Amino acid sequence: DGVPTGDCDPQALWRRVALVPQDYAHWPLTVRENVTQGQPTARGDAAVHEACEAADADEVVAGLGSGLDTLLAREWLNGEELSGGQWQRIALARAFFRPGGLLVLDEPTANLDPRAEYRIFQRLRTLARDRAVLLVTHRITNVAIADRIVVLDDGRIVQEGTYAELSCQQGLFQQLLSYQITSGSDGEKRGTPA
Repeated sequence: DGVPTGDCDPQALWRRVALVPQDYAHWPLTVRENVTQGQPTARGDAAVHEACEAADADEVVAGLGSGLDTLLAREWLNGEELSGGQWQRIALARAFFRPGGLLVLDEPTANLDPRAEYRIFQRLRTLARDRAVLLVTHRITNVAIADRIVVLDDGRIVQEGTYAELSCQQGLFQQLLSYQITSGSDGEKRGTPA
């Protein structure tokens, strides 16, 4: 809004940002506490369930012995451990629960299977309708929903535009997109004889 960040109250800024970092926290607390981070809302568990559904974590919660009250640490009495993908869904629910005006997602679906990743990105535009979203990713196809894409190379902006514009424009974006479409996860070209 034209105000230098140095002039802003850090706590006020923090309250306006929801973050899913690459290395998200695994707290040995209940599911509810992991999602709300001690910041309950007047809507109570309805808001927690809504955030879990948006993050595709509702199935995870439903499969736990005590639902939202399940302790997420195997070493605790009746505690359970989650897989990397399940933790990532809880971290996403944490961000979706938070009412921040800026949603920062740094490789938010790296540990998810393709179906879960697809469902989350299908919901993201609706979830972000009242928020600005900064999506940091190496998975070029994930940015197809973005209104604007900024391509960085060695810390410098080398391209800007929409997915459609950048897909047709020669440059780093098109190269990376082509590589991701034609290469398998092991780096071998698809359709090439073994």
